[in-house]
Formats: sequence, structure tokens, C-alpha cells
Amino acid sequence: MLVGFTAVGNALAQQSKSDESLEFNPHWSIGLQGGGAYTLGETAFGALISPAFYITGSYKFNTLLGVRAGVGGITGKGYSSFASKGYEFIFIQGNVDAMLDVSSLIWGFNHKHLTNLYAFAGAGLFYGFDNDEAASIKNNGDDLRYLWTDSKAFVAGRLGIGSDFRCSERFSISIEANANILSDHFNSKKADNADWQFGLLAGVNYNIGKNSRPSVVYAEKVKMEQFAKEAAAAAAKEAAERERAEREAKERT
Repeated sequence: MLVGFTAVGNALAQQSKSDESLEFNPHWSIGLQGGGAYTLGETAFGALISPAFYITGSYKFNTLLGVRAGVGGITGKGYSSFASKGYEFIFIQGNVDAMLDVSSLIWGFNHKHLTNLYAFAGAGLFYGFDNDEAASIKNNGDDLRYLWTDSKAFVAGRLGIGSDFRCSERFSISIEANANILSDHFNSKKADNADWQFGLLAGVNYNIGKNSRPSVVYAEKVKMEQFAKEAAAAAAKEAAERERAEREAKERT
């Protein structure tokens, strides 16, 4: 019985709050994001900001949960206090995120939502290269204890929040803030703590499939209501015929 109630509850949770004849439809989407990235360091905030671009693909399983994969990156930055000089390097990032639809969790699914809050957590792989600027600083006397050359891969933990803003049935724009937690080696400097890179991105998203479809629960409800109406009409007709038969029988006696 508990399983039955759970199944009914899950089915009802998939129905749109604005139109009960529709329910959530699992679908794919693609997106393009661009903005700024900030690599945490020991100098002015603006000196460590660099551009960032990503392309993403995602699949939403139900009203609450989805998964997203992305690739992008461009530039990381660091700063040498010894040389009073900044440096930058190139990286490509791949990531996989588990997505939680916060709006549906709090207010329920609405296929025509104007804003849709979400949160995510995941993992990323950073592939860094072209670290020549840091190497030149070390050659000039700064002891960059974790200097890497040629190329190097870094595993990162990720988390973030964002919001989609509905433009049409297929398109939305988004804004997202995220944080990537990396090895202390990422910016070539030894600090005995994790390196962090923060991102603030705006994006455009396209739903490959619609986010709603005709509701099975609603169709069953309509079917049952129609069945109940027909049964009530048949019962009323049977009662009327029985009453007429009884009346005619009394009249004959």
C-alpha cells in the first residue's frame, strides 16, 4: 500500500501546477555560457579575473533531478608576491554535474515557470598548459614550489547555484555562480590549502524536447469521471424505469 501511495504521489508531483492536463516530460537541452572566472590569489580582485566560456548538454529525468556535462575554460591567473607580477595560463575544463530543480522542490512543477532556481554539485577535470609566464617568474628568482610545465591535469570538486529565465517554450537565458575546488598545484604556488576558481556566467539554453506532455494521471481522472457520470446516468435510468414499472403495476391492480 505504501508503494502505491508513493507511486500516486510521484505521479501527481509531475503534473503542472498551471495546467493539470499536462505533466513533466523528460528532455534534453543544450546551452552556451560565457562570463568571468576568478582564480583566488594574493592580489587585487580585478587582477585575477579572466574570461570563461562553456558549452553544455543536459538531461532532466524528472521535475527535480537532472544531469549536465560541459566543456570550456580558457584562462587561469596567478600572482607572485615576490616578483610583484601576475601570470596566466591556459586550461580546458570538462565537468559533470548533478542538478537539483529548487523551484520544483519548493513550489512544484510549472511547465510555464518564469524563473527556475537550481543548484548543482559535481566533478571536473582541468587540463592546464602554456604555463610559460609562471616559469619565467621562477627563473627570475621566485620559488614557485608547485610550478608545472608543459601540461598538467587537475581534478576538481564543483558546486553552484543559478536561475533560468523563460523566454519561450524552447529557449531560456540563465545566470550562474559556481566554485571549483582544485589541488594546491593549480596556480603553481605552495599555500598548503586548496586552490579555488569561482565563475559568474550568463547563458542561453535550448530545450531539444518539450518540458511537458499530456498527463496520464489527468487522462485517467477524466476517464474515471466519465465512467462515474455514465454509471450515475445508467443508475438513474434504471431507477426511473423501475419506478415506472411499479407505478404501472399498481394501476393494473
